[in-house]
Amino acid sequence: MRGFARDWNTLWRRMAALLLPMLLLGACTVTLVPPYDEQIDTGLTALYGDTSAFVDRMMAAAGTPAGGYAANTGFYDDADGRVAALVVRAEAHRVLKDCPTSKVVNAALDLARIPAEVRGQIGNLPKDDCQVVLMRLIQSGFKRMRTIHQIQAEDGFPKSAHDQFIEGGVGAQLRAAITVEIAKRSAK
Repeated sequence: MRGFARDWNTLWRRMAALLLPMLLLGACTVTLVPPYDEQIDTGLTALYGDTSAFVDRMMAAAGTPAGGYAANTGFYDDADGRVAALVVRAEAHRVLKDCPTSKVVNAALDLARIPAEVRGQIGNLPKDDCQVVLMRLIQSGFKRMRTIHQIQAEDGFPKSAHDQFIEGGVGAQLRAAITVEIAKRSAK
């Protein structure tokens, strides 16, 4: 009888040793998509709306002092500050190592119909750095838009500016970043 009890105890210990890790792993959650950041989403969405309205105003005021760069430096200064704040939040996420997988990002960008030129700029996002890359692209997009406005001076934006800045350029970059945030929110 002692041999049977000893065998039973051995069997019980082995089963426990096998089952315990499985139970512990089963209780763990696996995060394939990082937490959604409402402040980044809200900031990007507001910035996109403000940028679209600004470009439309500049096209309507083309050729007048109100449409010139000198009268509108405040928009660019404000946009620079807002994007800088978004970069800080994105860098905090990078430190936390919580960027979405490239599969999630690529699927989101495909669905958003982001232009090829912007997709090429985004490229393959480095692990844990995706939001920072997108925010820095947005910063570059605003710098390009500012430079073009400076060159145009009092002529302002031509009628083609909507396609140049909103369908492409900084508008497409903003849409890409918004799409990634919405994909993260949907994956909750």
